[in-house]
Amino acid sequence: LDKRRMSTEPEPTTEAPAAAAEAAPAEAPAAAPAAAAPAAAISFVPGEAGKSDAPAAVDDDEKRAAAIKKQVEYYFSEANLTNDKFMRTEMAKTSEKWVPISVIMTFNRMKALLPGAEHAPVAAAMAGSEVVEVSEDGEKLRRLPALMKKTVTLGGKEFVGRAAVVAHARPLLQKEGELAEEECSFIKDLLSHHAKAAEKIGAGIASIKAGCNPKFPDTRCFVLVRADGSEEDFSYLKCVDALFPLEAPPGKGGKGKGKGKG
Repeated sequence: LDKRRMSTEPEPTTEAPAAAAEAAPAEAPAAAPAAAAPAAAISFVPGEAGKSDAPAAVDDDEKRAAAIKKQVEYYFSEANLTNDKFMRTEMAKTSEKWVPISVIMTFNRMKALLPGAEHAPVAAAMAGSEVVEVSEDGEKLRRLPALMKKTVTLGGKEFVGRAAVVAHARPLLQKEGELAEEECSFIKDLLSHHAKAAEKIGAGIASIKAGCNPKFPDTRCFVLVRADGSEEDFSYLKCVDALFPLEAPPGKGGKGKGKGKG
């Protein structure tokens, strides 16, 4: 299920086969007892992407709880969710964005921290977290709702959340002719978040207007009129989804009204 995450199960330890024992007199003393096994360690630093060169020890309950908290907060962090389509899809399954702990326990790093896949230690570790909230039944987790919406500045104005940006952009799509300077400032700032912004801008933007892409005549989109006279449309919704990855509908980036060709 979580193929993108590296396996953290400890590598099996193999010992060299014992050499054939030499004959010993009956009264030979018993062999010294084997040394105690070292404390268990995990081969990653909780809360950090990639593999660590220095294993982190989780040899007591307090350290284990701290490691669980840090790792789970990373899963729900914006830094991870921006690129983690699986987590965004799981969050989108309910309107309240809850993810079952049973799903979190399928991740390799969580298996390493809790081989028994117990839910209670996870719920207990997340108590008091400023990033993740635990459901009343102790079986689900979600990013704190207050953190789901962020504020962005576009065209000199502040917008809180994805819906506010979309609500401001849609009326502009219905305008005829070139957009006003203030409106162009908003569109240019929004365009800067497009994955192919430089390619779209090309020789430079002379003006911006609302129009249609020939492939999608029933939808409206923003069209860049370049300095060299060429025109290029773009999907403003792709820009919005890049700005608000936590609120973006999974698998629907750039679709719908105002989609353009890319």
